[in-house]
Amino acid sequence: MNLSGLNGPQHEAVTTTEGAVMVMAGAGSGKTKVLTTRIAYIIDELGISKDSILALTFTNKAANEMKVRISNILNGMETKDMWVSTFHSFCVRILRREIHHLDGYTNSFNIIDEEDALKIIKDVCKEKCIDVKPKELRHLISKSKNFDGFTIDDPFLSQDYDTVSMGYESYKLENNLLDFDDLIIKTIELFNKCPEVLYRYQDKFQYILVDEFQDTNALQYILIRMLAKLHNNIFVVGDDFQSIYSFRGAKIENIHKFRRDYKDHVMILLEENYRSTNEILNLANCIIDKNPNQIKKVMYSHGKSGDKPTMYDADSAFGEASFVVDQILKLHDKGDNWNDFAIMYRANYISRGFEDVLLKNHIPYRIFGGLSFFARKEIKDMTAYLRVLIHHDDNFSFGRIINEPKRKIGDKVLELLTNTAGSSNLSLFDAIEVYRGQGETELKKFRIMMLSIKESLSHCKLPDIIDILLKETGYEEMLKKGDSDEYEDRISNIKEFKSVLKETELDHEDEGLTNEEMLDILLSDLALRSENDDAKVEDSVILTTYHQAKGLEFKNVFMVAMEDGIFPSQNSTTKEEVEEERRICYVGITRAKDRLFISHCQRRFLFGFTQTMFPSCFLGEMKREFYKIYGEYKTPVKTEVKRESTLKSNVLSALDQETSDLKVGDKVNHKSFGDGVVVAIQGKVASIAFQSPTGVKKMLSTHPSLTKLN
Repeated sequence: MNLSGLNGPQHEAVTTTEGAVMVMAGAGSGKTKVLTTRIAYIIDELGISKDSILALTFTNKAANEMKVRISNILNGMETKDMWVSTFHSFCVRILRREIHHLDGYTNSFNIIDEEDALKIIKDVCKEKCIDVKPKELRHLISKSKNFDGFTIDDPFLSQDYDTVSMGYESYKLENNLLDFDDLIIKTIELFNKCPEVLYRYQDKFQYILVDEFQDTNALQYILIRMLAKLHNNIFVVGDDFQSIYSFRGAKIENIHKFRRDYKDHVMILLEENYRSTNEILNLANCIIDKNPNQIKKVMYSHGKSGDKPTMYDADSAFGEASFVVDQILKLHDKGDNWNDFAIMYRANYISRGFEDVLLKNHIPYRIFGGLSFFARKEIKDMTAYLRVLIHHDDNFSFGRIINEPKRKIGDKVLELLTNTAGSSNLSLFDAIEVYRGQGETELKKFRIMMLSIKESLSHCKLPDIIDILLKETGYEEMLKKGDSDEYEDRISNIKEFKSVLKETELDHEDEGLTNEEMLDILLSDLALRSENDDAKVEDSVILTTYHQAKGLEFKNVFMVAMEDGIFPSQNSTTKEEVEEERRICYVGITRAKDRLFISHCQRRFLFGFTQTMFPSCFLGEMKREFYKIYGEYKTPVKTEVKRESTLKSNVLSALDQETSDLKVGDKVNHKSFGDGVVVAIQGKVASIAFQSPTGVKKMLSTHPSLTKLN
């Protein structure tokens, strides 16, 4: 078998076939090539049956790609039925043959989806008279199966959880059902109960390989360890620098556990990068070097050089987006395709400002792994509410929101109302006034509510109408009853939608227009924007979060909104959380092949307010010799920032201002946010708690918008 295309460490990883082997494969170092070549080598050179090899990965796409590559290396050998799959597919394959050994199950079990699981939990809650959010309990049940050391702090919720969890599991057992989380658990349970079954599969799989090992959770590690115990030929490949999925239960500690459990393991480092220029890799190495307790790797590229990464400090978020689009247009004019560009951000709501500027410049774009800002459900719902608010004849928007959230106005009631509207030649909204019949009370409540909200529109600030809608319609309460992570994402998007209304207000502040007139202009603009959003062009600029971009590569990468509170996330408060954020930063940098642009701004219009922003602490960790500055760099970043578990602050040299006399406990007034209380002071940055929905904001203690109250 020809191995001449491998470098030294890759060759070692392929041919070291016996015993425990750990390969730490840096970004772009050819780990898939190593995995597939190793499997082919074991089959071709060692004469091992393909049925005696087990390879586990995390996506069906990765598993299928591995099978294709193995087939190509082995001159078209059939690989369809090889044991190359995701963890969950592997477990299904085992359970379909063996689950009858577990009491109560047969091999014809059914796997339920999330919707089915939620329905069962709702039924259990109803049966047990438990008034708790079913989605929250579903989330907790799933988390208990995937997170090591899972606990619930609230004793009342814990009691409800125990009752519902037991009812949920009993129902599944009685009906021969498994959910997605059960697949690995039941396989481990099967192996523990039936040692003879375990031995059969231990004996069968002489060689076990695991891809993306840094993303394994506690259960997956247990499963791997059980299966490898007989032959001990276990090969894991991953990168502790790219462990960014702790929110899914992934445990970077599995890398250290493997090294302890297999003391005689061979460690191989893949440090040669085939993707990025050395200039980009220098910056990546510089950042990840700040994380302690990781396996030391220094990524390099043989002979691939280019421009240093570019750092840009914008006055405003609009200035930042304009800079990004300007660079894209220049490089596109020089021959780069639109899909050679990726704009990456830490939070989904950041996409909105860049979408605006891309649209205005007629640049095709698509959101990778997600929806355009204005296509997201919560934004379409808010837009529909606004349309009905000022256009009572918008029947389409009326139909979207009349039962969102639930108001006991189902399809039957809507059909009856439609009949009344048709016979009376009225819109659905206006027909409520003359409608008589099923659902009449709920419909009239809806009409009165909307008219009341419209009255508020005449005397409030335009962005405030969103807060009023959220509260009066019950929409925010509906979101709160759902998954907590989903709530944070959706409410952040809605708050960012307030910025759209604020920008509209500012655009027309000297024209003497009413709120209703400004809203009408905005809604017309959004209708045109939606038409553009519907166009799906393959050659498009990619907008994506870092998590969605993992595993991808682009000729030109823009890492935007590199600001404290956005990246690292404001929710990252512990040392371990900040380290994971730093790994996310490393992943972003190493997506770039030829050019990397890093940008931030001094003022960002967020959630309806103009906020003073400070550069990400990660920018302070980037050595000056590894990047170049675009234009006049207004905010130099000098020092690395350390965070303690209870401290969420960023001490930056940019704050060369006068010393403030503010101290913790002082009451202050902000011209936009209102009254607040100083809750922390770090250097010249004050953390101030304002009333909901503003919350805690960090700003210069000497900022002219702040006034200390006596």
